[in-house]
Amino acid sequence: MEEHGDQTQLLPDDVLAAVLARLAPRDLATSRCVCKPWRDTIDARRILRADLLPHSLAGFFINFNDLRYSEFFSRPPSPSPSESEGPGIQEKELIYLTMQAHCNGLLLVRDTVANPATGWTAPLPPSPPKTPGMECFIHDAYLAYDPTLSPHYQVLLLPRVPYIELDIEPDEYPLNILDPAMFELEWPPSSCVLRVFSSFTNRWEEKAFSRVGEAAGTVLELGIADIGNDSTAVYWHGALYVQCQKGFVLRLSLSSNTIQVIKPPGDLEPESCEIMHHLGKSRKGVYYASIKDSYRLQVWVLNESCAYTKWELEHDRHFNLLLNDGQQVYGPWILQDVNYNNEEYINVNGDDGTTVVQGNFRWDSDDDEEEGDAKDLVDKFNGGISILGFHPFKEIVFLSADLSRGLAYHLNTSKIQHLGNLCPKHYHGITRHGFIRASFPYTPCWME
Repeated sequence: MEEHGDQTQLLPDDVLAAVLARLAPRDLATSRCVCKPWRDTIDARRILRADLLPHSLAGFFINFNDLRYSEFFSRPPSPSPSESEGPGIQEKELIYLTMQAHCNGLLLVRDTVANPATGWTAPLPPSPPKTPGMECFIHDAYLAYDPTLSPHYQVLLLPRVPYIELDIEPDEYPLNILDPAMFELEWPPSSCVLRVFSSFTNRWEEKAFSRVGEAAGTVLELGIADIGNDSTAVYWHGALYVQCQKGFVLRLSLSSNTIQVIKPPGDLEPESCEIMHHLGKSRKGVYYASIKDSYRLQVWVLNESCAYTKWELEHDRHFNLLLNDGQQVYGPWILQDVNYNNEEYINVNGDDGTTVVQGNFRWDSDDDEEEGDAKDLVDKFNGGISILGFHPFKEIVFLSADLSRGLAYHLNTSKIQHLGNLCPKHYHGITRHGFIRASFPYTPCWME
C-alpha cells in the first residue's frame, strides 16, 4: 500500500470536493486535519457549513454565589422562526445544572460534557486520583475545543494554589490545611503532571508539562492573594489561557505540553480589592480587562507576534463620564430565573412563581436602536460595575451594574447598551454575600 501513496491526489478537485461534501460535519472537520490538500479543498469550496459553527452570542450563563444552579441571561427568543439564527437551544434539562466551563459551544457540567444546541451529552469517566501532596490544591476543570480543527475535545484539570490564611485565631479552623514546607516552592513548578481527558481516546491520561520562563511566584505569595472568584479561561489557537492569582495568566500549549506565565498588563495590581479583572476572548484574540476605582475600564489585547509576549492597551476610559452622555440604548434581555423555580428556593421564599424556559436565543448588538436616559441609569449604580465577559466576535464588553443591570459596552464607539435585569428574584433575601462567581459567554455550535 505504501508504494502507491495517497491515491486521492490523483482525483480531480471537483471529484474530491464531491466526496468530502458527503461527509457529516464532524467527520468533515476531522478530514480537514488529514492533509493540507484536503484542508485547502474544504476551505476553498466552503464545504464545512459555517452556519453549524459557533458564530453568534446567545447569552451568558452566570453562576451567582449561594445559588445552586447557573442562570441564563439572554435576549428573548425571536417571535418569528424565520428570523432564527439556527435550531433552538435544547437546554431544558441542562438549565438546572451548574456550569463549570464553556468552549466554542460545549459546556462542562460536573462530570458531563454537553452541547445545549443539539441536546448531545457525554459523561466523563472517573478521573485519576490527585498527585500525592496536591490533595489540598483546588483542581479547576477547563475545556479545549475548536470544531473548525477537530471534532474532538479535551478536559484539563489544572491545580490552583488554595487560599492561605496566615492570621488565624486559636479557636478558628483554617479553610485549607497546606503543608508549610510548600510555601516557598515556585508556582507553577518547573514541571508538573496534569490530568487530561481526550474524547479521541475516551480516557484520562497523565501528561507531563514543563514550564517555559519564570514562575508567577511562590505558593505562599499566590495563596495569600486569593483570586476572589472562579478563574476564567479561553482557548485560542491551540493554547489554553487561564487567569490565576495576582493577575497572572497561564498559557498552556496542548501541542508542546508547556506552561508559560504571562504577567498582568501595565502597572495593574489585581490583588487590590479596588480592582476587578477578567480574562476573555474576542475578535483579535486574548483580551484582559480591568475596572479600577469602580468606573475606569481598561482593556488590553495580547500580542504574541513579536519575539516576546506583551499586552497592548486597547481602551482606557471612565464610566462615570460615559454614563452621563446619553449614549446607552435599552434592550429586552431576560434572566430565566431557574433558581426561583426550584423547589428548595420556593420553600425559602414562600413563593410559587413560574418562569417558562424557552429556546432559540440570539442577539445582534446592531439591532438595538432605542435611546434611553443615562441619568436615570447612573443614579441606580451604587454598588459599582463588574465584568461578565467579552463578545467573542465583536469589540464589546458585557458588564453587571449593582448585580441588577446588564450592560453592553462597545469599545470602538463607547456606546453603552442597557440590556435588562440580571438579578435573580429574591436573591438579596437568600444571601448576605451576593456576587457573581463566574460567567460564561455561550456561543451555540450545531455540529453533531
